[in-house]
Amino acid sequence: MEIHQLRYFLSVSQTGSFTQAARACAVSQPSLSIQIAKLEDELGGPLFERARRGCKPTARGELFLPRARAVLDELEAARRDSESLSGLGLGKVVLGCLPTTGAHLLPPVLAAFGRSHPAVTVGLREESSPGLAECLLRGEVDLGIVDEAGLRPGLASQALFSEDLLLALPPRDPLAGRARLSLRQVAGRPFILMKSGHGFRSITLGLFRSAGLEPRVVFESGEIETVQALVAAGLGVSLVPRMVRKAGLRYAELAQPRASRTLSLAWRQKGGLSAAAQAMKKVVEATLKGAKE
Repeated sequence: MEIHQLRYFLSVSQTGSFTQAARACAVSQPSLSIQIAKLEDELGGPLFERARRGCKPTARGELFLPRARAVLDELEAARRDSESLSGLGLGKVVLGCLPTTGAHLLPPVLAAFGRSHPAVTVGLREESSPGLAECLLRGEVDLGIVDEAGLRPGLASQALFSEDLLLALPPRDPLAGRARLSLRQVAGRPFILMKSGHGFRSITLGLFRSAGLEPRVVFESGEIETVQALVAAGLGVSLVPRMVRKAGLRYAELAQPRASRTLSLAWRQKGGLSAAAQAMKKVVEATLKGAKE
């Protein structure tokens, strides 16, 4: 039984998909499937029920799941203990962030961390907030900068800052000259939304529903830059975080209700943080906490 087999097993259990698990573990799907098959041979039977729409653990897999998780937790604890004895010279930390948000927040954080801890290796992971939450819970990421949609049971968090959400409008839109608009004023307009699985989509839909409204969605995208490009082309309006504003669009503050999102630094509660992760946590908080309030 190999450690990487346990990691693959846990990833498939979490994602319900061999394809997604392979992507998360940075291996090919055939390689992951071969290792899972070897693990099943060693344990005497199938660990997953395969189906077209995904897979789920068998009774054997359910029994093995807490054992595999406990083994990996103990190994991670041993790694942290060893790292603490060695200081930060041999440390490594993996920091996760939202893709577009990372372009604005990560450069000053990484520059400051590099100056204070030049010998520590830093890995980056870009995912949606729900995706980062799963990575944190699986131990694939040490720290994650997430919005409200990434806060889950099993994670600890520290709020960094809040920022307004703005309505993005085409430059020639009849409402483009207004400083503040309500959701009701744009409720019947074509709306461009983030795709399912993105935390900002949940925030946007929550705002509409709290106002008793439903957006008339005409396009969805997995990238906020694409959303804004579609708005610039006059294909609809959207809601975006203040930090991602770009030239060529018009923006209005949202009234009734005024909207914001809070970005937080999150980490897994169980097991604690390594010395390198603790050092990164301090740098993130010092660099970003309150920066956009």
